[in-house]
Amino acid sequence: MAIPYGRLILLGSLFFPAMVQAAPDAVLEQIRQQYAVYGPAVARGVAAGLGVPLREAGRRSFVPVIVARRVADRAGFPGRLAAYGGQLASMSRSYARLLVPLERLDGFVGAFPDERLRAPYPVLPQFGLGTAVSESVALTAADGYQAGNLDGTGTKVAVIDLGFARLGNAQAAGELPPAACDASHSQDFTGTGLTTGTKHGTGVAEHVADMAPGVELYCLKVGDAVDLQNAADYLRTHGIGIANHSDAWVLASYYDDTGAINGVVNDSRDNDGVFWAVSAGNAALRHWRGTWTDTDNDKLLEFAPGDELMALSGTAGTVAVFLNWDEYGVGNKTNLDLFVENKSGVTVASSTIAQNSLTDPAEAVSFTYQAGEAPYSVKVSRAGGNASGLDITLFSFNHNFEYPVAGASLMDPANAHGAFAVGAVLQSVWLQANPPVRSYSSQGPTTDGRMKPDLVAPDGTASLTYGVSSGTSFSAPTLAGAAALLLQEDPSQTAAILAGRLRAEAIDAGMAGPDTVYGAGKLQMPLIDSDSDGLSNVAEIQLGTSALDPDTDADGLTDFEEDQVYLTSPLAADTDGDAVPDGDEVFAGTDPNDATSFPGDGDLTQDGAVDVRDLLLGLRYLQGLATLTTTQQAHADVTRDDTVNLGDVLLIQGAALGSP
Repeated sequence: MAIPYGRLILLGSLFFPAMVQAAPDAVLEQIRQQYAVYGPAVARGVAAGLGVPLREAGRRSFVPVIVARRVADRAGFPGRLAAYGGQLASMSRSYARLLVPLERLDGFVGAFPDERLRAPYPVLPQFGLGTAVSESVALTAADGYQAGNLDGTGTKVAVIDLGFARLGNAQAAGELPPAACDASHSQDFTGTGLTTGTKHGTGVAEHVADMAPGVELYCLKVGDAVDLQNAADYLRTHGIGIANHSDAWVLASYYDDTGAINGVVNDSRDNDGVFWAVSAGNAALRHWRGTWTDTDNDKLLEFAPGDELMALSGTAGTVAVFLNWDEYGVGNKTNLDLFVENKSGVTVASSTIAQNSLTDPAEAVSFTYQAGEAPYSVKVSRAGGNASGLDITLFSFNHNFEYPVAGASLMDPANAHGAFAVGAVLQSVWLQANPPVRSYSSQGPTTDGRMKPDLVAPDGTASLTYGVSSGTSFSAPTLAGAAALLLQEDPSQTAAILAGRLRAEAIDAGMAGPDTVYGAGKLQMPLIDSDSDGLSNVAEIQLGTSALDPDTDADGLTDFEEDQVYLTSPLAADTDGDAVPDGDEVFAGTDPNDATSFPGDGDLTQDGAVDVRDLLLGLRYLQGLATLTTTQQAHADVTRDDTVNLGDVLLIQGAALGSP
């Protein structure tokens, strides 16, 4: 009996799962659908809102499509790609980026049903509000390192970011080291131009330079997993030991230690020894996580008891919401759909990918905010499969959730074990014993239960590029600069040792011990004492003394002795103005803080006895045959009338010769 074609396909999917068509991912499908229904302008806007801007060239829009490197290496692939006007834009060790004309995307997807096609994972710079030096330098004691001639010289730090607009302004203003991010210290892996797009990377680079002004600073522009892996390889080939990445990616994993983005960072840290400082994220108010709950069995997720709608607050121009759940990998998946409704209950955006064993468990929507239709609400429905016990996560790029869940709100790669994730505390409250973290600062743990973030650093700090630089984007490069200072101090330190030392030096905050809000605590540089005088460099900065000279005023007493023991001025050799240096007074047993207390004991030679040598020196002084130092004059002025004369010498003679 002949088997109908449709039944044959069904049987094939049951017995040979690899035959199931690998539909495009949620983001790529959104772009394709928006173009098909609304045209190119709307598709371009949706793509940008999802963190995947299209490439424009010759009045055409090109969609970046990511495939595995092995796909692009197959014989015949270039011809198949060219047939749809596509081009191979870039490759890394594991991935390839294709550029496909927007108007040919639908046909291109249909021509590759057996391949996993995806748009770049959505990514967002992690700034908040936002000739300046970051307040973090003093707040974290990095100024003590700089005072001790430890400024990062000899270390290499790379800022890996989405763009470096206004880089020239920062260079011209002296906010970056002279060679920072020049042609030999920069790379645009995106092909769109290093200084196009966001200025975010420039502001981040400023914070590294403030903490460690002597570093050799690199600027690397990325936009997807292809670029990120190429940037990681660049770190290895250029011997760069510290990287900062202040951007956050969604949908690449279920926010654990897996996925393409986390994999790049883990590989770079584990195999190349690179220390990665990564922003924890700004999503504490824009994240929801929970298990599937549907008490009324209407196939709608309840975000709170009895509430199947989660309102969005805020007026940002683009609404972007992302849904994924814990069913990554090959295997049967629950089929969930994502909707956003306006205030009248009308659906204004939806994502309804039919998940199968080869697709990722993810949905994504983006649209332009309209004040007249707000407030908007998110809704999640079950289109198929068993959702019982399913772990579900929602993120918003630009709007707060009605029921935010701060726990596990880190995006990738802050979840990677190879990333040192940094949360944020406002700089103006930093010195409080337990300052609150920023309301938006993402918190741990990871979805697989590991402790994150690693610690917190200041934000709300000054920079030329942003003025006030708020967000974990700027706490992370503060940490990267701190790591550079430690690495200069001891270049033998590995990434693991640096991480351990930074955690050990941190000032505990919040709950006792490490926690999922502050990590190990507040970033704190060790209080080093470069001149070994007993005062830390930070204390010397506060006193105005030299951190490199144990006796700043050269009076014979160390700065520590003057400040802590004798309470004299470490900046004035003669605190009481009696013409006797403080050290000499201490040696003679007089009070260096009292102008009326000075030796006047006749011991000009300061050998502990008044003898003929003192008498002869005094006589030669009166005859104009010798000069006396101020200290010798203080010893010779036995009559204490502020001058050395015959009366003083006669008294010295009596003492020396034993006569009255």
